[in-house]
Amino acid sequence: SRNDDRWDVVVFGLLDSHTTTAMTNARLDHFVYTVESLELVREMLAPGGIVYLTFWAQQPFIGDRIAGALRQVFGRDPEVFWIPVSESGWGGLTFVVGRSDEVETRLAANPELARRVDAWQRDRPTGITYTTRLATDDWPYLYLDRARIPLLYGLFGLLTALLLFRIMSWNGLSIGRFVQEWNRGSWHFFFLGGGFLLLEVQNISKASVILGNTWLVNAVIISGVLAMILLAKLVVLRHPAIPLRGAWAGLLGSVVVLWFFDLALLGSLPFAPKALLVGAITTLPMFFAGIVFARSFAATPAKDHALGANLWGALVGAGLQAMSFQFGIRFLLVLVLGFYLLALLTAPRLVTERPWTSGEEPDSTAS
Repeated sequence: SRNDDRWDVVVFGLLDSHTTTAMTNARLDHFVYTVESLELVREMLAPGGIVYLTFWAQQPFIGDRIAGALRQVFGRDPEVFWIPVSESGWGGLTFVVGRSDEVETRLAANPELARRVDAWQRDRPTGITYTTRLATDDWPYLYLDRARIPLLYGLFGLLTALLLFRIMSWNGLSIGRFVQEWNRGSWHFFFLGGGFLLLEVQNISKASVILGNTWLVNAVIISGVLAMILLAKLVVLRHPAIPLRGAWAGLLGSVVVLWFFDLALLGSLPFAPKALLVGAITTLPMFFAGIVFARSFAATPAKDHALGANLWGALVGAGLQAMSFQFGIRFLLVLVLGFYLLALLTAPRLVTERPWTSGEEPDSTAS
């Protein structure tokens, strides 16, 4: 029921992905059980209101993580008990807590319910220790027992590297020879590609906080990326000798802004303007990166090597996104900034005249 725009009871039902795997960094329920999410729920409660949360916790640390978050947010230990599966439903690990001692008062007033809760707690102890790292919007990985890169990510990375080495050997290439053939410009495009992919992955993970972990997140972010690339290309077409100092300043500065800007501030907006702002703000660095890439790519004589180096960088950047499991989502912005700083240090000298011949356009489909 509702009381003066606040709720007497907030119920968290069973979501559809209660598994123990951590293979994806964008799960439906990752941001549902973070400390920040539960703080919003606390503000929604009326005086005397309670939160009723059920979760099928297949590992003890999952239940301990949720209990710890509720304890931190509400300042009191929740009532925790397993409801067994029956003809009435699936049951699950259940948490009940409120802003005051309302839960204890209700149990004291209902001896039969109190006896049943005591029996559930005796029959299946919950093992709550309040020692597991809590899930936050920056580290929302509910299914990881601790901050670490999941083993499967490491195995996939190793298999990918072995496959690439095998392909190179079939073509008579070695890593040493391959890297030696790269010049300053090759590394420039490599670092641009790494920063680009890392930024895109970070944006998708971060935007999930307010857009939800659905195909809409990918649609908004990828559409924003394509729009920024197209806009960058139009700017370079109109101003082919545009100075790059402003583009570099905008690129590095916009990455720093993303570090400090909290997308949750846009959460109260209607979906259309919210999606538009999220897409524009998170992909703004791609606009400046697109200008840099278009100018650099148009000026380089070995475009095939440049594009190949860019794709290699994108591959490395995609692999490094797993670092968020260890250090959090925002840490990816540190890597992004590092890649773009290295791209600046390895940037080639550009000609001041129109950097392509008549009938030729700069290609900025990758950055």
